[in-house]
Amino acid sequence: MTEHQAVALEADDNINENDSAFGDDNYESSTASISSSIMKHREENGRTYHAYKEGKYLSPNDEPEQDRLDLQHHLFTLTFDGKLFTAPIPKEKQLHRVLDVGTGTGIWAVDFADEHPESQVLGIDLSPIQPSFVPPNVTFHIDDLEEPWTFSNKFDFIYSRMMTASFTDWPRFFEQSFKNLTPGGYIELADICFPVQVDDKSLLADSMLRKWSDLMLDASLKAQRPINSAKFYKLQLETAGFTNVVEVQYRWPQNRWPKGAKFKELGIWNLENTAPELESFSMALFTRILGWSKEEVEVFLIGVRKEMKDTKIHAYWPIYVVYGQKPLNIG
Repeated sequence: MTEHQAVALEADDNINENDSAFGDDNYESSTASISSSIMKHREENGRTYHAYKEGKYLSPNDEPEQDRLDLQHHLFTLTFDGKLFTAPIPKEKQLHRVLDVGTGTGIWAVDFADEHPESQVLGIDLSPIQPSFVPPNVTFHIDDLEEPWTFSNKFDFIYSRMMTASFTDWPRFFEQSFKNLTPGGYIELADICFPVQVDDKSLLADSMLRKWSDLMLDASLKAQRPINSAKFYKLQLETAGFTNVVEVQYRWPQNRWPKGAKFKELGIWNLENTAPELESFSMALFTRILGWSKEEVEVFLIGVRKEMKDTKIHAYWPIYVVYGQKPLNIG
């Protein structure tokens, strides 16, 4: 059992507020044709959500959200220095079957399949928003992984990214993952963990950003889909029977406030990941769980976005990466 703390961030006191260091990148995704019933989307507050098992996932699945998910993929590859995963899987180990949990637009699955042509990659999601043209070793299924798993063959690697708030019973997910891995197979999870953090006094007690973060966490707990689930993964993996469990904590600055080229770039991308689409992952929790109106949420988020952009606020988000291995002597 190993735990690695994140590198501390140091504020950059020489920021020119007029600088523009972020370029426009285009991200494209298309929907796969599966069946008319699954393809339907449910509209709510001007956004579309998955219709299959509707209400389970709290974020929309429309084009703006798909673009954000693809941008977020870049954030992770930047965090991991271009790597798609961090588990110490030997390069010579052939990964015959790989499961991408909550594949979203399928961008991780496609990239992994390109890098590992020997692997058959299966991406599972509630929304049919994956591209039609993919490598021949990628398959997408619309399914609910909270239900009992019925896969006919086991996996050598299970990957889960940004699935916090997606499961009400994480221990059960880890139990099913354990049963569906081959001996010596790995599971890796990468997730944000609320609430927002600071290491100084730059985030005031009455801060709108702090209030939003606390309300999001409170609503997720009431919905029994907690957005602080990542801090429990290590213990839960060990309880499920995994060995060589390692937890590594990273930090995503809220904006470009820190010193250091990499942290500053992470902050630039993270601001673009959160502020423009803040409504997308706030609306469902605030309206369904907290009882706010759409208009109340929109007005509240104006102040939150303003603070997200403020480089005098040295906020960051903990990113937990946890991986573990199924013992070789267990089938």
